[in-house]
Amino acid sequence: MFSEKMNQYTTIYKELHDGMKWKVSDKRILMAIASLYVMNKKKFHFDAFLQLADRIKARAGFFSPLKSTSRFTTAAALDIKFDHPENQINTLFMLYDKLRKAKFSSGVYTYLAASTLLTHANHMEKEEQTIARAKKIYDSMKQDHIFLTSASDYPLAVLLAYEDRDDINEQMEKYYDSLSQNGFRKGNDLQFLSHILSLDTSTTIDRPVRRAASIMDSFRETGIRPKPMYYPIIGMISLLPEEQFQIDEISRMFNELNNEKSFRWQKDMNLITAVSFYVNEKITNKSLAATTIQTTLESILQAQQAVMIATIVSTTAATNAANNGSN
Repeated sequence: MFSEKMNQYTTIYKELHDGMKWKVSDKRILMAIASLYVMNKKKFHFDAFLQLADRIKARAGFFSPLKSTSRFTTAAALDIKFDHPENQINTLFMLYDKLRKAKFSSGVYTYLAASTLLTHANHMEKEEQTIARAKKIYDSMKQDHIFLTSASDYPLAVLLAYEDRDDINEQMEKYYDSLSQNGFRKGNDLQFLSHILSLDTSTTIDRPVRRAASIMDSFRETGIRPKPMYYPIIGMISLLPEEQFQIDEISRMFNELNNEKSFRWQKDMNLITAVSFYVNEKITNKSLAATTIQTTLESILQAQQAVMIATIVSTTAATNAANNGSN
C-alpha cells in the first residue's frame, strides 16, 4: 500500500517542482500539495491545477493572501474535493466574507476556515449557526489560553463547531491539563492535540491520554524524538483502534522518505507525511468504513494538513519579507 502511495507522491511532487520551482520557494508546500492528492486518491492534472489557481488569484482582492502562494494550496483543497472546483470559488469567497462579518480576522487562516465550511457540503444549510458556534469556541479558547490561541486555530474551531456540544471547551481544557501532567510540553501544539482528543466522545479522558503518552514512548524507542510539532499526528494515531497502530510500519515509511533524494532534508515533513499516509490508509480500510471515527479522522487529517500548509506559507512569506527588507 505504501509503495503505491510513495510512487504517486514522488511523481506528483516532481511534476509540481518542475513546473513551479520559480513560483514556490519552499518545497514543503509542494510536498504538502502532492500528499493531498495522494490521500484523496485524486488524479493530478498540472495544467488544470494551474488554471484553477489563476482563477482564484483573479477573484481575490488586491491585498488578499490568495494573490500569492496560498492560491496554490487553496486550488489543491478545492480540486481534491470537487469534480468542478472552479464552480466553488465564489462560494469560498462568500463564506470568507461571512466569517469576517462574524469577527474572524482577515488572512489565510480565515480562508482555510471557509474551505473547511465549503467541504462539509452536507452542512451548508446551517453555515451561519456553524460560524457562530465556531466563533464562540474560538473566543473561549482565547480566554483559556490568550497567548497560545491565534488565527491558526480557526480551521479547527470550525471543525469543532460541527460537534455541536456545549461541553467542548471544558473537555479540551481537561485534556490539556492532563496531557501536560503526562510528559507533554505546554504550548500551541499541545492545545491542538487536546482539541483532537476531545473529538472522541466514546471514552473517558484517561484512556486517550495514556494512549497518546504510549505512542510518544513508541516514537522515542524507534529513535524519533517526539517534538511538540508532532503532537497533532500523535493525536490522530491515538484515535485509531489500538490494534491498528504499528510503529515499525510508520518508521519504515519515514526512513524511505528520508532516503528519497527530493525529500532527504525535510525530516519533520517526512514524518508528518508518513503518519498521514498511514492514518489515511487505515481510515479507508473496510473495518473502519462508515464509522464515526473514520469521519472524525478524515476531518482532523484535513484540518491538520490545512494548518500545516498555512503555517509553512506564512513562515515563508515572513522570511521573504525580512530578506527583502535587509537588502
